[in-house]
Amino acid sequence: MAKAASGRSRRVRHEAELDMLPVMNLFCCIIPFLLLSASFLEITVIGMSGTEGVTASGAGAATANLMRSEEDRLQPKIIITEEEMFIGTSAGTVHVSYSFQEDRDTDQDGVYDTRVTSFHWDSLATRISEVRDLLSENYPQIDFRKIIILTVEETRYENIIRAIDIAGAAGFDMPGLQVAPSASVAGAMGGRL
Repeated sequence: MAKAASGRSRRVRHEAELDMLPVMNLFCCIIPFLLLSASFLEITVIGMSGTEGVTASGAGAATANLMRSEEDRLQPKIIITEEEMFIGTSAGTVHVSYSFQEDRDTDQDGVYDTRVTSFHWDSLATRISEVRDLLSENYPQIDFRKIIILTVEETRYENIIRAIDIAGAAGFDMPGLQVAPSASVAGAMGGRL
């Protein structure tokens, strides 16, 4: 006698394997493209000094405050406006350079920027070295390492950084930054040397 069909097949069914080869090929093509199109950020930290003095206290506070006030009075400043650049102290300033429009084809980011305001940076390097030598010669008891970059809001970032770099090369390795309205910056240039 023959057995009745139970509806089950005696064949063993295997599940289909997942073929990962096309997905891996896709990733092999995409990953190099993504790495080539990625932009890597370079961050540089510039140590800045405070632009307001810290008062000393204790037994020698009067002498320290007198020395500090003399140092504050002689604190060199680089003053950058839209049209001109100056260097000096509270006793007076000296003209360094007029601004000029510099032609450029492209910026680092591929953004077209054909006219940018710049200055004659060699003049600043010469003048800042003269100011440092003059201050160090006349006031040997004070270590002149601080300098303030006084500027208006419209000043280009690269001009500020360039001034900080030139000041650092001249020995002023503790820069401070003050941003003020144009009228206040013009008032700071009142006494010219």
